[in-house]
Amino acid sequence: MTTVPSGCYGGALSCLPGRRSWWVTSRLVIPLMLFLQFLMLPCILIAANFRNFTFIQLSGEFSRGKGLDVGARFWKGGNVLLFFCDVDIHFTSEFLNTCRLNTQPGKKVFYPVLFSQYNPGIIYGHHDAVPPLEQQLVIKKETGFWRDFGFGMTCQYRSDFINIGGFDLDIKGWGGEDVHLYRKYLHSNLIVVRTPVRGLFHLWHEKRCVDELTPEQYRMCMQSKAMNEASHGQLGMLVFRHEIEAHLRKQRQKTSSKKT
Repeated sequence: MTTVPSGCYGGALSCLPGRRSWWVTSRLVIPLMLFLQFLMLPCILIAANFRNFTFIQLSGEFSRGKGLDVGARFWKGGNVLLFFCDVDIHFTSEFLNTCRLNTQPGKKVFYPVLFSQYNPGIIYGHHDAVPPLEQQLVIKKETGFWRDFGFGMTCQYRSDFINIGGFDLDIKGWGGEDVHLYRKYLHSNLIVVRTPVRGLFHLWHEKRCVDELTPEQYRMCMQSKAMNEASHGQLGMLVFRHEIEAHLRKQRQKTSSKKT
């Protein structure tokens, strides 16, 4: 299998063990196709040193589940291992090996729990500058949290995905289809491997919950947005920053008075 350098971001990657091939279909088919082409093409070319990939363009109303489902069903070769991955995910080649070890066609699927990065602007606000990305990707309670409510990143064989019925295509927009698929596996005869893993990070980015979302999608979006900013302790320090600053000013004034 081709080694993927750390820092590559994906849509849906189909790994073909034993062959130097990657099949890529964009997760965000509409309306960010051009953006993803620029984002993913250099990474794919550097990683694999060839041009064996396919972009699938769809028309119509945006549906994340449909984009993934169409991509998975597009492959007409042998049974392959699918890795569904967001574009805001940082993964390493070691994680891909973990992906392969925790899946088996007709036996088990893998739903890793990834580490989600807090807002670097808050975490490193007291520093002179935000450190490079490689230095930010550390697993500590001050820098992020285990995203145990997310089910979007998953490794499963195409045959299992097809047999289980794929994604619910009635779900429009973003959110909900991953949980629905996960629950179908829980009620199947397959083993669902669910565990935290290293080498898989959700990168922080500003999140906007649009009015067009359903009430359930909006609730999930706001929950994700609230948890992404910082830890409880760090958010508490922000809430009470004026009180803290006032205390520090008083302490400086007392120190200055004693010196005079």
